[in-house]
Amino acid sequence: MREGALAMSKDDYIPQYLDEPERYIFFTPDEAIAAIVPLACLSALTNFAIGLVAAFAAVLILRKFKEGGPLHRLLWRAYWILPPGVLKTRATPPSHLRLMAG
Repeated sequence: MREGALAMSKDDYIPQYLDEPERYIFFTPDEAIAAIVPLACLSALTNFAIGLVAAFAAVLILRKFKEGGPLHRLLWRAYWILPPGVLKTRATPPSHLRLMAG
């Protein structure tokens, strides 16, 4: 190796794109959480196979929601679907109030 060349170790990773998300095995961090939580909970409570199926379904559902755009779209959908007190947003009115005086 030349004296001025930089040596790269096997631990260095250069992403192909600048906006490529960080990955754990083949999951992004939010997909990893969506896989680990049902797998761990249902494996402890019922059966590993049921937890594995639920984790797989959770990752597929999350990927389907993320397909249309970034994760804030999932929050937008949750705002309209979930009851008013769940998200506890201060800047927005409850979703059941459709007509505003203005």
